[in-house]
Order: sequence, then structure tokens, then C-alpha cells
Amino acid sequence: MAYFVWLPLTVIFFYFSFIFWRYSRTPIRPFIFRKRGEARQIEVEGGASESLSDDLAQDIDGFVKSVNDTNRIRYRVAALGFLIAAVNALVTIFFL
Repeated sequence: MAYFVWLPLTVIFFYFSFIFWRYSRTPIRPFIFRKRGEARQIEVEGGASESLSDDLAQDIDGFVKSVNDTNRIRYRVAALGFLIAAVNALVTIFFL
């Protein structure tokens, strides 16, 4: 009777482990700062605004990189936890 409970749980835990492992390998796409058009750029004509936009793009890229690194670690820990739960559920099937 315990097979009907633990077998679906085992499958679900293995599935979640697989999904979270795939999430850990999918980073957020990098930030791309689009330059203004020629007509708008002639009106502004300033090196200060361009350096500010480059600094902003670098800051956002750094933030996205740190979020990607943190998410990769978190998703791998979650995948490992679900894998341990799946193995535990699988072993429990045979002992009950």
C-alpha cells in the first residue's frame, strides 16, 4: 500500500531535482544598452552622457552577473535537496 504513496513522490522529487538543475544552467541574459539614434544624438552632443550610459551598463552587467552566480548556487542546492528527498523516498518504498 505504501507504494502508491511513495512512488509518485519519488517521481515528483526526481522531476523537481532535474528541473532545478536545468534552472541552474540557464542564466539571465546580459544587459544590452541601446545607443540613441543619430537625430537624437546630434541634439544632445555630450561625452558626459555617453560615459554615464557606459557606467550604467557596466553596473547593470555586474549586478546581473552577481544575480546569475547567486541563482546558480541556490538552484543547485535546491536540486541536491530534491535529489536527496527522491532517494530517501525510493529507499522508503523498500523498507515499508
